[in-house]
Amino acid sequence: MVDVFSRPFFYDPWRDHPIDGEMESKLPEQLGIWRLGSSLCANPAFCVTFAQPVDAVGSPRWDYAMKVATLPEGRDGIAGSIAAGAQFRHPNVVPILDGNASGAWPYLTMPLLDGRTMKWHLSSGPRKPLPVALWLIRQICQGLGAIHAAGWTHGDVKPDNVIVGSNGHVTLIDLAFAHQGTLDQSAPFRGTRQYAAPELLTNASSASPASDIFAAGRMLWEWLARVETTNEQILSPACELVECMVDAAPENRPSADEVTATLLRMEIDTLGEHIVPARPRRAA
Repeated sequence: MVDVFSRPFFYDPWRDHPIDGEMESKLPEQLGIWRLGSSLCANPAFCVTFAQPVDAVGSPRWDYAMKVATLPEGRDGIAGSIAAGAQFRHPNVVPILDGNASGAWPYLTMPLLDGRTMKWHLSSGPRKPLPVALWLIRQICQGLGAIHAAGWTHGDVKPDNVIVGSNGHVTLIDLAFAHQGTLDQSAPFRGTRQYAAPELLTNASSASPASDIFAAGRMLWEWLARVETTNEQILSPACELVECMVDAAPENRPSADEVTATLLRMEIDTLGEHIVPARPRRAA
């Protein structure tokens, strides 16, 4: 079978934003217990660098990534990520290992992730069998289930914020817009409009677990447009699920756990799409 998760590398959700050499030169060599390495990527408010423990003197290994706020407005994102990361742990959500939002250089540290963004897989990667696409979205919903069970909302679910490892493991990243409970009525819009639920476009404070589900539904819809299948009819149940996930009324959308269970059943039902029976051996 074609390697559908080929060409792994560390995620670069801001690859359209070149690293500011002047800003990179201003970054400190050490923050907390971490030594900063070369920059991986950047956007106007943050820079992500390789990192290693300061006591790893002379080690060639840089197994961690550090996200550093380079503008004052980046401080809230770092603080939010640290607060959220302390409330839940799940294999499909990036762990926040350390951080400090109160210093001159707010930062957080996370494992160095090996993989491609889901955006790359949707736009440039090889087409995938239907059950593989369902599996990828299921992993997102598993992570969202843990976030929602803790009383939090991710707030910016989109392909750029999902890393697909070389083995197909999915990690949901970027907790900068995560929040607990409900937002203040005066809260500005935060997130990505392409994946924003309709209620967010009229009332940004209505961000909720249901709006996360809407975004995941949009991503599932994108996958259904580019999966490999020899039988269009087997897409019907997945299309019906998408319709439920992107329902205009938030209260009508299924929970993350319900979507996870539904996707698992669909994966099992469609396994024949990419499992080719072995040829029978000739009798000796």
